[in-house]
Amino acid sequence: MDSLISVIVPVYKVEAYLRRCVDSVIHQTYPHLEILLVDDGSPDGCGRICDEYAQTDSRVRVIHKENGGLSSARNAGIDAAAGEYLAFLDGDDWLEPDAYEQMVGLAKRYGVKLVCGGRYDVDGRTGARTLGLCPAKEERISGEELAGRIFLWDGCDSSAVDKLYHRSLFETDRYPLGRVCEDVPVTYRIALRAEQAAMYDRPVFNYFHRPESITKEAVSHRTFHFMTHAGQIYQDICQNVPNLQNQARYLLVRSLLHTMLVLDTTDPENKKRFCREYQTARKELRRHMEFLLKSPWFSGQDRLTGLLLLAGIYRPLRGIYHRWKRGREGNA
Repeated sequence: MDSLISVIVPVYKVEAYLRRCVDSVIHQTYPHLEILLVDDGSPDGCGRICDEYAQTDSRVRVIHKENGGLSSARNAGIDAAAGEYLAFLDGDDWLEPDAYEQMVGLAKRYGVKLVCGGRYDVDGRTGARTLGLCPAKEERISGEELAGRIFLWDGCDSSAVDKLYHRSLFETDRYPLGRVCEDVPVTYRIALRAEQAAMYDRPVFNYFHRPESITKEAVSHRTFHFMTHAGQIYQDICQNVPNLQNQARYLLVRSLLHTMLVLDTTDPENKKRFCREYQTARKELRRHMEFLLKSPWFSGQDRLTGLLLLAGIYRPLRGIYHRWKRGREGNA
């Protein structure tokens, strides 16, 4: 008997994109699907659209719930799923036509519980589509190797959407509530629990970069969730998987650079408001500066950026550079 895949689609304020998303699931070349549309209290017409699909395709089930965020919606889908495998898709993204046929095939061929594919990045303003993160070749690797690659963004990352999971991998894990970058503290644990994973060297979905995406919002307390996740991961890895300590440290330093760049280039009011978070990131970056300067995973630009941030001169030098660049272009 063919394995059933439960495809979990959190739905919130994606009315303009939802039909494209759901149609890409319905028209998969692999038909043995349970499509769980989790209406997370969306205030637009998403709930009605979900119900319309349920009336026309028996594979579609709709869960209407109060708004609780992306993690809450995914968790509700996991709890309701009946499939042997789980897959996730966000309501503004869409699949390649044979995504699940290929991924189930790899799971069976290699005898693994986790499959990781690639993605296309789609510019929400222009529609331009480019190859995003994607494994370099088809292969079976250890779960520890996959976790290390995730930390390094080496052909893959923590995204839930480009992966196929055996449902047993979620027996003890759920996504953290009230957090962004919610995949980051979960996916690496899933990879380690899987012990082995198949890597698929083709994109399986299209990641639509909306200007209003939650990952691009103004500076708020959510801005620091990535740094918090990375710090917790580093502690966990140091204690339990020391072979991956340097890879986890790379993720942590990346998160610190990101946090400091966001705050260093924001307006003075925001920088003052989040002064404590800035000082925490600065202190941690100083502690890991030798690693940043010596690790082959960082570029020369990364190292220079770190040094300028610690010296407190990144923003003024950045302004001088851009003024010089505009003047040079004007004289060309």
